[in-house]
Amino acid sequence: MSQLPNEEIEGRLVAQREALAFVIAHIARMEQKNEGRARGLLEAMEEHTLFQDHQEDPGAVPSGGAFAIEAAAKNEFRRILSDAQGQLAEFSDWPPSGA
Repeated sequence: MSQLPNEEIEGRLVAQREALAFVIAHIARMEQKNEGRARGLLEAMEEHTLFQDHQEDPGAVPSGGAFAIEAAAKNEFRRILSDAQGQLAEFSDWPPSGA
């Protein structure tokens, strides 16, 4: 298997994030048109961004590596949600008035 340069990997990840945000925003826009609101999908995603460790012992400290990966995943999920919300706002401005 060939090694990809870091720039190639980063570019692919950015493209996937943008594509996913577009799909989420498009679904939310369809919800908005059908129900007059776009909160169903976005609310569910916002709930998902909350960190839950499900520890029985509230004083337990999660291991560093596992926690770092989980935190990075939640941060990326938040970025995707934020991008989707931004695109939904752009959809709301489309088509431009007077067009």
